[in-house]
Amino acid sequence: MVFCPNCGAENNDTAKFCKNCGNSLSGGNPIKDNYVATGNAPSAQSGNSNFNNNSNNSNSKSDNKNLIIISLTIVICALLIAGALVMFSGNGNDDDNALSDSASLNGGSDTVNESADNSAADSAASTVAQESSPQILSGSFSTGSSASDKTHCTIYVGSEHAGEKVKISVLYSNHGSTLNQGKVVPKTVSSDGYVKVASAYAFDYYPDEAYITLYDNNGNVLDTQTVYLNENSGKQTFS
Repeated sequence: MVFCPNCGAENNDTAKFCKNCGNSLSGGNPIKDNYVATGNAPSAQSGNSNFNNNSNNSNSKSDNKNLIIISLTIVICALLIAGALVMFSGNGNDDDNALSDSASLNGGSDTVNESADNSAADSAASTVAQESSPQILSGSFSTGSSASDKTHCTIYVGSEHAGEKVKISVLYSNHGSTLNQGKVVPKTVSSDGYVKVASAYAFDYYPDEAYITLYDNNGNVLDTQTVYLNENSGKQTFS
């Protein structure tokens, strides 16, 4: 039996060329000699070689497959981590916005409450100021029977305001027509709490209405009152 030195195939002893690969068999038989020297059959060597090659190819393919799986795993993990970071960042912004909105709303509420408190305080201060300032509490009008008699107005503001400087204006009218100019006259509250003022001149008609305005010494209005009168002479009171 002759083994082909090129492919290791078995051939007849009389064969000159390999029946498998066509290689010349007349140049000696190194494969056979190797078999005699080592005891390894050529077919076994060839089989081992093919097996090793197949194993190497299989291992190479397995390594490539494992590398692809590892790469995909790394990519998927990276995507999951990135998504988690984005979601966490978004939630953080929402929380910050919610806190900001809540702070903004609370700030607005505090401003409204503060404004309401200030308004209430101003109103209370104004009320206290009005209560402590002279007010028209009551009074009287009197007119003589003569055409030359003036009309006198007396108002009571309280004895606690005795000596205070005030100003007073009384506008008289008759059936809707004004009888005087209602000039502002400075006065001092008497010791018994009264302020008295006479009209600048006598009227041709008795007044049926008087509009009183009381001012402080700086000209700020303290109180007003409208009094309806009978068209006759004498004294008429109001409260």
